[in-house]
Amino acid sequence: MPRNRTVRLAVLGSSVQRAASSGYPSSRSSALKRRVVVGLLVLLSLVLITVSYRSTALDGAQGTAAAILRPFDVAADRVSRPFRDAIGWARGLIDAKAEVKRLRAQNAQLRQQVIQDESAVQENVQLHNELNYHGPPSVASFDRVHAVVLTNPPNAIDQSVTIGAGSADGVAQGSVVLSPTGGLVGKVDRVFAGVAHVTLLTDNQSAVTAIDLTSPTAVGIIQPGGGGSNVLVFDLVSKQKVVNSGDTIISAGSLGKGKLPSMFPRGIPIGTVTSQGSNDINPFKNIQVKPLVDFSSLQSVIVLVPKP
Repeated sequence: MPRNRTVRLAVLGSSVQRAASSGYPSSRSSALKRRVVVGLLVLLSLVLITVSYRSTALDGAQGTAAAILRPFDVAADRVSRPFRDAIGWARGLIDAKAEVKRLRAQNAQLRQQVIQDESAVQENVQLHNELNYHGPPSVASFDRVHAVVLTNPPNAIDQSVTIGAGSADGVAQGSVVLSPTGGLVGKVDRVFAGVAHVTLLTDNQSAVTAIDLTSPTAVGIIQPGGGGSNVLVFDLVSKQKVVNSGDTIISAGSLGKGKLPSMFPRGIPIGTVTSQGSNDINPFKNIQVKPLVDFSSLQSVIVLVPKP
């Protein structure tokens, strides 16, 4: 028994070794075959590419292949189009938001520049009017103090403004205040070192002796129209005097000898007659005057200060 087992083991060992040794050449040959196949495919591809570029022999085959693959191409395009559109929409939305943000910033900058330019133009016009104001001969004996309006425009309750000039600039109580174009604004009723309080023509306590420039014998008193409105009344004018719509009303100044002098120099423009009439009950004419000054938009004024 021991001898047979030894012989079997010897036979099996020799067969295993032979099988193992025989497997190595087969794997090498299969690898060589794959390389040969790859090389042939590459060579065939080069040949086909060369033929397709230099000859029309494959045009029919290419057309047939393109016709066969066309449905798949269309299907792939339809499937991928929503995704491409979604990506394009997202990119467009991001770009649009960035563009809107940039344009808003640019618009705000341009708006600020326009405001500054417009403010500079208005200030230039006001300064030009103030510097070129000469007024009637009666104001030649006054110095001119230019001042800005510090408070908000007047309202129905308060018909007054505060200006940025005071006693340190020569302004005194009773000083006459004009607009940059020369229209009568009012008078100073309270003065401090650096500011002054001005009562406007539209205040209920205001009254100015005035005349019609076209008809100087038509003398009356300019008073507010009431309710803080931008309308004045040329009151106490006799019915016998001629006053027409469109006539200019100016300050009368001091009238006659021996009378108290007026604080308002003669010839300062006040307004234009808009309507006039009379009735049997009232001994005076009913005359309404539109002031030359827009009291709701005062930004600067001229104060007449007596020369030393």
